[in-house]
Amino acid sequence: MLNLPNILTILRFILVPVFAAIFLSHLKYNYLIALSMFLLSGLTDVLDGFIARRYNMVTQFGKLFDPLADKLMILTVLWCLVLKEYIPSWVFYIVLAKEIFMIVGSALLYGKIKIVVSANIYGKISTFLFYIAIVALILRWQISFFTLILALIFAVFALVMYVSKYVNEYKRLKSTSRE
Repeated sequence: MLNLPNILTILRFILVPVFAAIFLSHLKYNYLIALSMFLLSGLTDVLDGFIARRYNMVTQFGKLFDPLADKLMILTVLWCLVLKEYIPSWVFYIVLAKEIFMIVGSALLYGKIKIVVSANIYGKISTFLFYIAIVALILRWQISFFTLILALIFAVFALVMYVSKYVNEYKRLKSTSRE
């Protein structure tokens, strides 16, 4: 279980409180240091996925905890941005509600029919756009809020697509089991 991709996932969990502590501190260049932690988290996410697939190191731990590390980092960063008044709180609450729904839904699917919910292209685009938006917000680029809204739209659309796919899958499996 303890392979390089899983170690990188664990590192991302460690980077979450490190980001928050630095971002919310009064250190000189705290935003840039925190931004570096955030980008390191994104890099380790890309690396762990690449290594796991390329070298056949995909594990149940990775399937479950890799997306959780991503969600936790994004939510933590958004909450820090709310606290520093970079973004309105409703942005955070929309993402939080979506993620709670995804986690609960994924847990129910796994518990009932042993399906692990995998990322769809819209979720990946949403995550990529959140990374761009967060970098832009911290660096105070003008495109930041537009990119954030675009990321939100993709996140909600991804949720709709997940629900549609897995409701249909659940129905299909349930009807197959009756036959």
